[in-house]
Amino acid sequence: MTSKSAIKKQLILNSAIKVFADKGYQYATIDDIAKDAGIAKGSVHAYFENKLDLLLSSILLFWQIINDANAQKIKSNENPVVALKAIFTTFQDILLHDKQSLYWGKILQEGLPKIHMIKSKILQQKKTDIDRERKKLIQTIDDVITWGQQQGLIKSSINPHVLRQILGGSSQLLVYGLFMQFSQGEGIGYEQQNVRDAMDLLIDAFAV
Repeated sequence: MTSKSAIKKQLILNSAIKVFADKGYQYATIDDIAKDAGIAKGSVHAYFENKLDLLLSSILLFWQIINDANAQKIKSNENPVVALKAIFTTFQDILLHDKQSLYWGKILQEGLPKIHMIKSKILQQKKTDIDRERKKLIQTIDDVITWGQQQGLIKSSINPHVLRQILGGSSQLLVYGLFMQFSQGEGIGYEQQNVRDAMDLLIDAFAV
């Protein structure tokens, strides 16, 4: 059973994600976040050191969810090509799941300070954890590509890191377009299924 403390902490984090997305990290305040969560300002500080802590915690949670979802997808797929296709739907599945998820797309664009600029040891660790989770995603994609090459299912003539960059760059641009359409109503001429189909075709182009 989830504790009341964990529920309240998640409530604050959800409000922080929303307020950061609506106002921008620079202009958002702890008061804004407390008001949105319907709690006292002191309650926010009981769980998070400051505004930077809330931002780091929000971004860390996102990357952890991404990596957990990918781990499950790889576990349930014995074919590396199918697993690779599944991995590249994760961002869409999470970022475009609902309105709350769209907020993440905005705060991911916030620049984070270098670790040596962060005074708090706890927040330094959270920044380190974010970097670790990002690298974990990169390593996961590289591992699946290498797995496919070893199985003779993905062309071995291309460096796994190069292929990851090709697939990752394409996915990022396409998903960002969807995010802009969903969050700001900007027509881009394609839908979520079109992105899935395009990424599948792109991965198939490197399959044997």
